[in-house]
Amino acid sequence: MGIITKEIEIFGRRIHIETGKMAKQADGAALVTCEGTSILATAVASEDVRPIDFMPLTVDVEEKLYAAGKIPGSFFRREGRPTDMATLTARIIDRTLRPNFDKGFRNEMQVVITVLSTDMVNPPDILGIIGAACAMSLSNIPFHGPLAGVRVGRLDGKWIINPTYQELAESAINLVVAGNAESILMVEAGASEVSEIDIIEALGVGHDAIKKLVEAIAELDAAARVDSGEKPKAEILSEINGFLEERYQKAASDLVSAHVRDDSDAVEAANEALSEVPRLAAEQFDSSRRKVISICSRIAGSSALFNAVAAEVEPKVEEKMRKVLLDASVPGLSKYERGLMRKDVRRSLADEQSSRFPGLESVVKQVLDKIEWKLLRAQILDNGLRPDGRKPFQIRKLTTEVGLLPKTHGSGLFTRGETQVLTIATLGAHGEKQILDDLGIEEYKSFMHHYNFPPFSSGEARPMRGPKRREIGHGALAERALLALIPPEDEFPYTIRLVSEVLESNGSTSMGSVCASSMALMDAGVPMRDKMHVGGIAMGLILEDGRHEILSDIQGLEDAIGDMDFKVAGSKRGITALQMDIKCLGLSSEIMEAALEQARQGRSFIIKAMSEAIPEPRSEVSPNAPRMLQISIPIDKIGELIGPGGKNIRGLIEKYDVEIDVENDGRVFVFGKDAAKAEAVRRDIESITKEPEVGEQYLGTVVKTTNFGAFVELTPGRDGLIHISKLSRKRVERVEDVLNVGDKIEVEIEAIDNLGRINLRALNLDND
Repeated sequence: MGIITKEIEIFGRRIHIETGKMAKQADGAALVTCEGTSILATAVASEDVRPIDFMPLTVDVEEKLYAAGKIPGSFFRREGRPTDMATLTARIIDRTLRPNFDKGFRNEMQVVITVLSTDMVNPPDILGIIGAACAMSLSNIPFHGPLAGVRVGRLDGKWIINPTYQELAESAINLVVAGNAESILMVEAGASEVSEIDIIEALGVGHDAIKKLVEAIAELDAAARVDSGEKPKAEILSEINGFLEERYQKAASDLVSAHVRDDSDAVEAANEALSEVPRLAAEQFDSSRRKVISICSRIAGSSALFNAVAAEVEPKVEEKMRKVLLDASVPGLSKYERGLMRKDVRRSLADEQSSRFPGLESVVKQVLDKIEWKLLRAQILDNGLRPDGRKPFQIRKLTTEVGLLPKTHGSGLFTRGETQVLTIATLGAHGEKQILDDLGIEEYKSFMHHYNFPPFSSGEARPMRGPKRREIGHGALAERALLALIPPEDEFPYTIRLVSEVLESNGSTSMGSVCASSMALMDAGVPMRDKMHVGGIAMGLILEDGRHEILSDIQGLEDAIGDMDFKVAGSKRGITALQMDIKCLGLSSEIMEAALEQARQGRSFIIKAMSEAIPEPRSEVSPNAPRMLQISIPIDKIGELIGPGGKNIRGLIEKYDVEIDVENDGRVFVFGKDAAKAEAVRRDIESITKEPEVGEQYLGTVVKTTNFGAFVELTPGRDGLIHISKLSRKRVERVEDVLNVGDKIEVEIEAIDNLGRINLRALNLDND
């Protein structure tokens, strides 16, 4: 295949997509460029099937510092573990792609996004979504595409698509949306208290742009296949699946019938027929189709076997399982008690049905799980009854507390049903801000939120390692939700770190960490903007046969059986963060609008409960927290403050036991445990950097004596001279008869010459 290119203009910026030059051994590869930013996206599936019960998709984003002309700062001078930004981008791409694979897909699937170049203007993450979608479309891997993604911002009241870093800094909304030509698949957003109407409008603007990109990707795929003499992907998969499905369905039906008749010879023959299908397909089609045959065989075979067993098992177990699920939905039971009732009925039914189908125990288990999910969904749609007895709009019981820990700077405990999060706030020095070594334009950040999910929170025992992708993602979501109400650095110059410890988990721990964090911040005395809380809620959805039910405050089971996990955080005034994951192939704007309105009502209820624990920030920072002062000095006085070789600033640090950070713009941050000492440092800094004036008085220290007078240090780095004639009303023969080095003396500035030299006179002269 030759080199195939496609260009599309989105909001005045041209996106160039190319395939056929790089990474030609990958199943699909695309180079995506926008101005000076380029990424390479590759997609590869293995031929071997993994014996697991989930889709083994891995998305890796490789941020190479050479892309920005940088050499890594580590000892080894090479990139280390993925940055948080790379991890968050990988999660966005994963969540965009995952719903579009068949549920029976079990081949190892890897998508790699390599950032090759960045102009520090156009963010590479959106190009990564586009590149991943292109690579999947160009491959023959079974996938429901094409799809694409864009970022939406707003400047001066106008929507913009794929804003630059600089435009994003001024935008009130940063919304990433992905989807196909028909519907939206994934949403991730941070905002400055925008309304639900604005979010809906932004999604519409983003989806219009997505449609153009999807069309461009489809055209690129078609051109590449024409150039290589390849059939359209849909035609290839249709031919293979048509061959496989007919044979698998017959063999699976024969196998189940043989088990029902207890005919061992027929069972053996049917098993042999099942195993023969992939070999027959390999003979039927060209060897170049080997990998896609392997993937399609697993999907078609597992689907046929599942459907055949389900047709035999479901009528015999459905009524018994429905009764137990209704009994388990009685209000007042715990998560453990409900789970035990459901587990016991599945186990008894599995033992009963597996004995009828020896060798198919895992399929029977899958069928029973599917029946349980189907019945729970029907229970919600038909009766409005959720697995814990709540109505669709109801929120679990809330309790809120602050100030739980004696020595921390701030703490908040948020409990919602059986989800509980404890957040601890710590206030640190300006110099403790996090240094960022990635491909973004920000060099540091002074507000951090970290989320931890220990195994005991879900009743499990497993090794505890470093933060996983999920923990990094949830931490970043809560950080984004809170950031809009964190006071600016010039008003509150602390470095702020929040750590959310999940103590119990039964759904929506990320939104629980938002609520606990908001309370912890207020408990620490952080002056949140307009004294507002930030609350969060997770919304769910059951969508089937044209009917739907939106669920407020979903728990873990509802996340598992549902079609959507839609997290919404914000204040009473508006939304500050969104995250949507779906398992269906898209949502309509009407459902999105209804979900946002129901979320707004739920968020208001939750914020009211938080306000009962702490209605506004404490009037002062916690007494356990160190004191921070910010002083502004003229830029040309920075050198005087620092002194030769850092002498002056080191002297202040040692004298008052404080930390002092001096910024290039003249901002000085003083950080100390003792408020009185911090104030004393402020006075000294102001005196050092203030221009001296005639008539000002000082208590100075003699630093040198000469035969004509004494030099007195007025402030660190600034001396003045007292002539010997100004030391006393009497005649002084030797300076040392009156003053010695180290003596304190009250002086007044008598004159300042044109070279800035200060002449002093002593005060309180003797009267003899």
